[in-house]
Amino acid sequence: MGMSRQNSLKVERQVLLDCQNLSFSYGDKAILSGVSLQFEGGCFVALLGKNGAGKSTLLRCLCGLDSSESDHLSLKGVDLVKMKRAEIARHISFVPQEHDEMFPFSVLDVVVMGRTVFLGVFGRPKQFDYDYASQTLEELGCLYLAERVYTTLSGGEKQLVLLARALVQTREIIFLDEPTNHLDYKNRYHMLLTLKNLCQKHGTCVVACLHDPNHALLFADEVIMLEDGKVMCQGKTAEVVTGKAISRLYGIASSHSSSQGLSTVQPCFSQPAFAGRVLLLVGTSGDGKTTILQRLVAQNRSRRMAGVLCPGSWKDGKRYSSEIVDIQSGESTLFAQRERSAGPDLGSFVFYDEGQALARRALDFSEEDQQECILIDEVGPLELHGGGYAPSIPPLLALTGVRHIWAVRPTIVEQVKSRWMLVEPIIVNASDDGALAQLQKFLETEG
Repeated sequence: MGMSRQNSLKVERQVLLDCQNLSFSYGDKAILSGVSLQFEGGCFVALLGKNGAGKSTLLRCLCGLDSSESDHLSLKGVDLVKMKRAEIARHISFVPQEHDEMFPFSVLDVVVMGRTVFLGVFGRPKQFDYDYASQTLEELGCLYLAERVYTTLSGGEKQLVLLARALVQTREIIFLDEPTNHLDYKNRYHMLLTLKNLCQKHGTCVVACLHDPNHALLFADEVIMLEDGKVMCQGKTAEVVTGKAISRLYGIASSHSSSQGLSTVQPCFSQPAFAGRVLLLVGTSGDGKTTILQRLVAQNRSRRMAGVLCPGSWKDGKRYSSEIVDIQSGESTLFAQRERSAGPDLGSFVFYDEGQALARRALDFSEEDQQECILIDEVGPLELHGGGYAPSIPPLLALTGVRHIWAVRPTIVEQVKSRWMLVEPIIVNASDDGALAQLQKFLETEG
């Protein structure tokens, strides 16, 4: 039986670039670690991540500008390490985030420079090269800039010109590092739509570092989320860009919604329902914060409550060790302990991997879990610096209708409010006689 017309028109995407277990370091500082990715023709890939996550470095490594270590790095089946720079440039063009000022060339001459890799050492551009450059400028809607001096352009105009130069170099694979920087509202979308059309019409592989996940939702076929130099997740855009993933990636509680076929993510603090959903139980060591939370859990067994408690032992008026207890399962293990067991100085806390792993499990929820309240004992300086429970907190705050109770030291209340953008949090002092009653009232309040 012959193939149907629909099946006969289906084109298999070809893997153009393949890297396995890629790593890169500046001296002793690891920037990328264990990155394994494949890039196909005709696919718009958005690279998302916080500043410093390693996005720019990854692009530079993938096109051979920075030397990396990997088990495998190939361009169209050829070992990229063995390829000459000019040969790579015939297949991959790169639009960097920052660009050095040039001599006062005309815009047309700057764009024609993209043809250099095809001209040879002593070759000169031909009329075809200038015509192609003009055609590309027109395609981007900026042919009117052709005779302008490049150094006199605005940042946004320069960005469009550099994209034009990349396009005349090759339309096979294009890497762009924050291509919408400096662009106004219209040109931002015009550029991204142009890149999307390149994928669809020419089979171009576009890989772009983007700051706004909403741009990825609008234009990208696939998304790679990079966290601290490692791939946090990757896949089809609609499957990967969720409120939970964005909350964790950027450290800000975010929600995902769809309306009339348009998907968006937005920060939770901008939504009225977010106000008043967090209660901070404030007290110093020894004020009984953990005891109050234990009593609250004990008298609300019928409620869907989850989170962690950290009961501990004391020596010479100081907390010596802390357990961690999963409120739901009752599982517990040692979380942290002082460096020394005796003497005037017990030293700093040493945190244990098993305890941190239990904390991550105890604080990993989705909307389907339908929790009423999540307790965290406690949110402290470690979390303010990105450690401990910090990665778990934004996804938890993004859960719809869930209330949160955190134990917090009085000296860091304002920092905690700022760090997680809390709106109108309720403050309860652990030393107040009615602290437990106030927490109970918070649990029972509807809305």
